[in-house]
Amino acid sequence: MISTSHFQTKPVACCAFVLTAFLGFEAQPARAQNMAGTPGLNPLVGKDNPALRADGQQSPTVTASPVQSPNIDRAQAERLTNAAGKVIDRIQGGESDLHLRLSYFEKPDRLDPNSYASKDEVTQWQGTLQQLKAQHDRVAQMYTDLGKDLNTALQGTGSNPAITSGFRKYIMDGFPWPTIEKKSGLIADYIDEHQKLLLFYQKNWGSWIPGGTSDNPAFNSASAAAIYKKLRAQILATGDELEKAYKEMSQ
Repeated sequence: MISTSHFQTKPVACCAFVLTAFLGFEAQPARAQNMAGTPGLNPLVGKDNPALRADGQQSPTVTASPVQSPNIDRAQAERLTNAAGKVIDRIQGGESDLHLRLSYFEKPDRLDPNSYASKDEVTQWQGTLQQLKAQHDRVAQMYTDLGKDLNTALQGTGSNPAITSGFRKYIMDGFPWPTIEKKSGLIADYIDEHQKLLLFYQKNWGSWIPGGTSDNPAFNSASAAAIYKKLRAQILATGDELEKAYKEMSQ
């Protein structure tokens, strides 16, 4: 079972890092200028990632010098952090809802044709699967809109544009974008594989017979058994990869 804590730790850690960084910004004015070349702090965000762009533009490079850097106090940093936190909270809420819907299909019963009482129940699960897909699409859009939404939230604090630009960059650089994109692709595959399995149940209703087990049901057709085993193996393999992706997001 994939833990929802994987969705909670990364954004919270990101906010804490940003607050700490900006509270030290006044004392270390060259920090933002040097960030892009610092190993380990800025390796995850591709320049072509859609979440980096607002209104079709890439995030500007933040530079600072003792003369150019505007002062920022703790109260201002906290206002910025609170504004950004509301945007991140929406993603966390969306991710938690997504995980809850995903967990329905992680249950062993979903891979056991004998657990379905009728073809109508299979149809109901197809509807539940479509709800999972819709939530997955909503979360993907949240990530795509993250840069734009952060711009709006941070600008709403009335802070200096140079500060809000730098603050946004720190947050964006804190997200593990390759892992997020990999997870999104895996969930899409997982949904597609479950859809194929549900269609298999409908088309082959009644082809499973007594004598099998929940993880190895018996079929009256060798071809049906082969198709089922292939679909089941694909779902289990994708589920294992999803587990790894969620763990990566918490690191």
